[in-house]
Amino acid sequence: MNWSNLLGLTLVALLMFFALLRVERKWLWAVVAFLIGPSLFLIWQWLKWRGSWPETLAAFGIAGVIAAGWWLRVGRKLPAPTSDSIKVWGQEAAPKPKPAEMQAELQKLRDEKAQLEMELQRLKSGHNGREQ
Repeated sequence: MNWSNLLGLTLVALLMFFALLRVERKWLWAVVAFLIGPSLFLIWQWLKWRGSWPETLAAFGIAGVIAAGWWLRVGRKLPAPTSDSIKVWGQEAAPKPKPAEMQAELQKLRDEKAQLEMELQRLKSGHNGREQ
C-alpha cells in the first residue's frame, strides 16, 4: 500500500465530505456538479490507470470515519448555513461621522494650514529661523 496515495486520496475525500456537510442546501447541486463530480471522475481515471483499489477504498473509509466523527461531535451543533449568514469582508457600511466631530476635525485642519502657511512665509522671507 502506497502511503502517499492513501494520504492524498483521504484529503480529497475529506474535502468532498466536508463540502457536502457544510453547503447550503439550495447550492448542493453546484457543489456536486463542480467539485464532487470532477473529483470523482479524476479519481476514477486514476483508478483505471493505476488500479489501486485498496488505497482508494481505505482512503474513503478513513475520510468517512473522520467526517462522521466530526459531524457527530461538532457539525450537528453548528447552525445550517444560509445566504443571510454569509458576511463578505469589506462590504460593511462605513460609520458616519457626527457633525460635531467633523467640525472639530475641520477646525484642526484649518489651524494646521495656518501654521504651515506661517512657516512657508518665514522660509520664503529668507530668515531661516534667524531674528533680524
